Parts: sequence; structure tokens; C-alpha cells
Amino acid sequence: MRIILFLGLAACLHAKNPLKNYKISMVSSEESNKPALFSHGESPVWDVDTQSLFFVDVHQQNVHRLDYATGKIYTKHIGYGQVNVVSLVSGSRRLLVCVRAGLYLLDWDVAGDSALRLITTVDDGLPDNYLNEGKPDIEGRFWAGTKGPQSGDEVTPDKGTFYSFDINNFQPKVQLRPVSISNGLVWSLNNTVLYYIDSSTQKVEAFDFDYVSGTISGRRTIVDITNYGYEEAIPDGMTIDKRGNLWVAIMFGGTVLHINPDQREVIFGYKLPVSRTTSLTWGGPNLDELFVTTSKDPDNDDKLSGAIFTIRETGSSGIPPNKFKMENADDY
Repeated sequence: MRIILFLGLAACLHAKNPLKNYKISMVSSEESNKPALFSHGESPVWDVDTQSLFFVDVHQQNVHRLDYATGKIYTKHIGYGQVNVVSLVSGSRRLLVCVRAGLYLLDWDVAGDSALRLITTVDDGLPDNYLNEGKPDIEGRFWAGTKGPQSGDEVTPDKGTFYSFDINNFQPKVQLRPVSISNGLVWSLNNTVLYYIDSSTQKVEAFDFDYVSGTISGRRTIVDITNYGYEEAIPDGMTIDKRGNLWVAIMFGGTVLHINPDQREVIFGYKLPVSRTTSLTWGGPNLDELFVTTSKDPDNDDKLSGAIFTIRETGSSGIPPNKFKMENADDY
């Protein structure tokens, strides 16, 4: 994978260890040694089988695949509205994507709209709502939430819903309503806790999780980021490492927070050279490279926003992602 080394040592004021060595690099474009830039990168997921990073560019309506070995970035243009989520499908060549407020299977090798196969939709009658973030649980059941109408950086509050989708007929089930900006989610290593972010709360929260019934209860706060100096920022995407600690992208804060959910405290904050950090996932052959997506800043003509960053030498590593389960997905 072609990278541009950017930073080797950084400090965090909101951590027990305020100084720490780590390396940050950026994925470069195939045409030059300049960073590959995207309008609004989101929803990164690592495919262990192909050693590839899938992610979306929301506003350009693209799904991308970064081949780790060659550094080549492949692009699938959807052209059917905002593409906010991409997820792997168990035993299938297809991908699961969220386009506007719909859940679709995507066939990478088929051209045009016929590449999409609609599974279901949510928030019918609310044309400005769209699915904002989603992931499968350990059973292969998909969870995703919506956000309401948006103008610039402002989102109409309390217009969204957090859903799960029935594992047999894929009908949406309301898990939490109302929400404003349904965002990061991940499960504890023993699959008894769902960690969840409604960005508008500026909190990382937790629920007790029953993976058999697919239900949640016992809502509680893990971390309020305003207690760490991020009054003007919001938590966005989230992942977990093999120790069970959380990693959260802080939008408008240019930071990735490393959080111990048992102690309910921030361990360390990894500072990036852009403000709009959106989401993140572990990848690489050893799952010890943290890929971080970012968004362009319309008010700042910098040369790095929208890049895909990689943080190395954190001392942590991740686990393979869950996959969406759908019987005979290739024939759907």
C-alpha cells in the first residue's frame, strides 16, 4: 500500500500519558504522491479475505475499495443518492450498502442501477431522512440508524430512529426513538453490550445487549466528550480493539479518542492534522493499523481534509468485522 508518512510523535492533553510515540500516514493517490482525497469519507470496513479496505464517499455516491498490497483504489459509482454505509456479506460476493433510507445489496461487477437489489426501506414519508451508520451484530443481524434533514452542518433534532433488521425477513424494528444523528456502534467482545453514539448528545453510551433476541436495555453513559474539552465537537464513528477498548472519531475535533469503557475514561487522544474525522476501523495483515476516514472542510482550503489516514504503533489491534447474513444473497 502506498502511503505518505506524516507524523511520528504527538501529544494529548486529555490523557494519563500526555506524550506518546505513534505514526500517522495518508493513503496516496495512484497518479501521484499526493494524498487521495474524498468529499466525505465514511464507513470504513476491513475485508480480511481480500486484504482490502472498503469505504464510501457519501456525497459523491461512491463505494471505494483500497487494495492493501498494491495501493490501488477501485471505485463503484452508485448515482442513486447519498451512500452512507458499506458492510460485508457472509458467503457472498456482494456488499450491503445503505443508499438514502434504503438497504441494498450491491453487485460490484454489474453496471448502473441494476447493480442494486433493494432489501427494505425505513422512515417512509420522511424523504429527507437517510440511514447514517450501520453494522451487523455477531448473529449477522444488521443495525442502522437515521438522521433527519440537514442544512450545512445543522441537523434537525429528534427526527431519526435507531433500527435493527429482522434476521429472517429483514423488516426494520425500532430500537430507539427519537435520535438526532444515529452514528457509531460496536459490540463488546463478549457480545453482551452494545456501544452506541447519537452524535447530538456528545456522548458514547452503552446498552445491555441480548444477541439471541436482538434487544437492548439499560441505557447509560460511558464518556461525555465535553468533559474532555470538546464542547464544539461531536463523536462520530466507533470501533473496538482486542482488549475491549473503544476508539472514537471526533468530528470537528480532529481527534481519535481511545476509551476504556469499563473505567469510563479516555486513555489517550490521537491528534490528526484535519478537523473533520468521521470514522475508523482496524486493518492491515495484523489488524494493527487504524484507518481513519475524514471529510473535506468547506470553510478551510487545506490540502489534507478528505484524506484517509492510517495510525500505526498504537500498541493495540482490532478484530475482524461481523458480516451481514442473508441466505442465498448472490441469487437475491
